Amino acid sequence: MPRRLPFFLLTLSLLATLSGLAAFADPAGESDASTTPAVDAEVARGKYLVTVMACADCHTPKGKDAQPIPGMELAGHPADMPLPVWRREMFQDNILATIDMSFTAFAGPFGVAVAGNLTPDPETGIGNKTADELIQSWRTGMHWKEDRIVLPPMPIEAYSHLTDEDIRAIFAYLMTLPPVHNAAPKSVMTTMPGHS
Repeated sequence: MPRRLPFFLLTLSLLATLSGLAAFADPAGESDASTTPAVDAEVARGKYLVTVMACADCHTPKGKDAQPIPGMELAGHPADMPLPVWRREMFQDNILATIDMSFTAFAGPFGVAVAGNLTPDPETGIGNKTADELIQSWRTGMHWKEDRIVLPPMPIEAYSHLTDEDIRAIFAYLMTLPPVHNAAPKSVMTTMPGHS
């Protein structure tokens, strides 16, 4: 009675066969550049940074249950949702700012700051933007899609200290998100007393 091959030899044989089939399917040994280890590492770094920087806290709208709205991850303020209001007399009641129910729009003496769509949708998101434009925005404090400064509560001063590599990683990760077509309203900036 012939002896059976040990299990690990059978496994090795199966792996070798699968490798041969993979080489046959891609005889040049070329792989998609978007799945190289370097790209994967950059995207993973970007995901980590977006997570620890709490970008979703303001850019992912919440529902009435205070939970993220499914399918709207990092898609910004919902296009059909009203914006919060703030009036100067609110200072008398010690109110500096108001926030809408989705936690994606903020009103105060600076105006109304609206969290934008960070998904790669080409019309309403960042699909037509570049990493270089994001770097320029965070270095200068100027918005990368509108002709204005970046408004509170975005901590732009802190973000300005990120390295170019980290900002590129953030952008690379954002470009892997499912595109969401959501035209978040534009922010409205007001002139504060003493400022031009």
